[in-house]
Amino acid sequence: MSAPMYQDLTPVTHHFYPLQKYSDPADPPYQHFLNTLRGPKLQATDNMIYLHIPYCEKRCTFCPFHVRVKRSPEVYERYVLALEKEIAAVSRYRYVREMTFTAVYFGGGSPSLLTVDQIRRLYDALRRSFDIAPDAEWTFEGEPAGLSDPALLGYLGEQGTKRISYGIQTFDEELRQRLNIAATVQDALTTMERARAVGFQDVNVDMMYYLPGQTMADLERDLTELAACDFDSVDYYYMSYYAMPKSAFLGMEKGTYPKKPPAELRMEMGRYVRERMVQLGYHQVTDHVFAKNPAGSHYYRILWGGGFGEHNAETLALGASARGYLNGQSYANILAPDPYVEHIEQRDTLPLYKVSGLLDDARNRGMVFFPKFFQVPESRVPGDPNTRILLDNLIEAGYATLRDGLISLTEKGKDWIPNITVDLFEHEQRMINDAWVADLDSHYSNRVTL
Repeated sequence: MSAPMYQDLTPVTHHFYPLQKYSDPADPPYQHFLNTLRGPKLQATDNMIYLHIPYCEKRCTFCPFHVRVKRSPEVYERYVLALEKEIAAVSRYRYVREMTFTAVYFGGGSPSLLTVDQIRRLYDALRRSFDIAPDAEWTFEGEPAGLSDPALLGYLGEQGTKRISYGIQTFDEELRQRLNIAATVQDALTTMERARAVGFQDVNVDMMYYLPGQTMADLERDLTELAACDFDSVDYYYMSYYAMPKSAFLGMEKGTYPKKPPAELRMEMGRYVRERMVQLGYHQVTDHVFAKNPAGSHYYRILWGGGFGEHNAETLALGASARGYLNGQSYANILAPDPYVEHIEQRDTLPLYKVSGLLDDARNRGMVFFPKFFQVPESRVPGDPNTRILLDNLIEAGYATLRDGLISLTEKGKDWIPNITVDLFEHEQRMINDAWVADLDSHYSNRVTL
């Protein structure tokens, strides 16, 4: 039997590639990105708009995202005005004008914190400024207490919004309170009931495992509760402890806060989630997404290049900390909401924070994301020797198979998707990743050794 290729799960999961590195407008990749937007779009691609609302009712203790807890109507209105201005500015670029969008995603944060009138203005601004296909998949994310508002659900339904998405994470009310989750389980169930009454056919929820103090029996209780709800799709993540505050880790040491489960339990829980979700009638459409519809949503497919080794699908990003990918480069907007708004108000330039360089071989993006979809046709594998050697090693060690021209991850390979993803990076991208991981390890070394 071959020796295992991996011992420890890499701590960073990547959703955008190439990795963003350049923040100085004088950097050639930065200028190349802007020049791309000014020029024509030379290749037809499948495209999505991602619009970010960076505010939440409360901040969950595990949240790694750039969100703010603010309840001032003035703050929300100022942000919506900035978004409207950014939408208009971005739409003036020729490259963007020549794009047709087949998906639109309102993410956060909690977009449901906005008023229905503000949401209507954003829907109208997007439709006025961009070429959005009549049958595009619109997804609206929210926090259950706000998303259950009948007026909001009614408006979203009238506008042809196909999916709504919100977080549950766990049905354990005591643990939910410890994790500072704003909504109750009843809020989540009420949202589902009202969404069905409006006619939504795709209700998605987020769930998490490997939570503080969680046992296999606790996980099974969550899965049993989940089965009774009959959601259309579920994003089921393992919890990363990098975002947890120091106070939580001190509580783990003192016995006043549930401890992080043993490291080996994360892998066991992940396998159990995959097995049970399939038993419950779901298809595993990507590494963490389970759906009743085997095709899944357009959102994740476009976000990760098109799926199954494709690499050309593009994402236009709008809002503070939003990330996108256009013409070979990924990019991020200014992270914090206040500086983002101030930039929009004071300058006539895009609110860029960082951009990536170009890959040596654009097909590498499709390979990097293929593990998320578990399969790639051998015909889409780039010809560089490093990729071929890695794939051969995965096959030899039992992490993948090659049959009838299709490379597929085994269940053993699915355990190690974050590691396989990073191993498929081009050399320069791997160097950027390793520097990020070193910074994280240094910053959180006093928190993650429990």
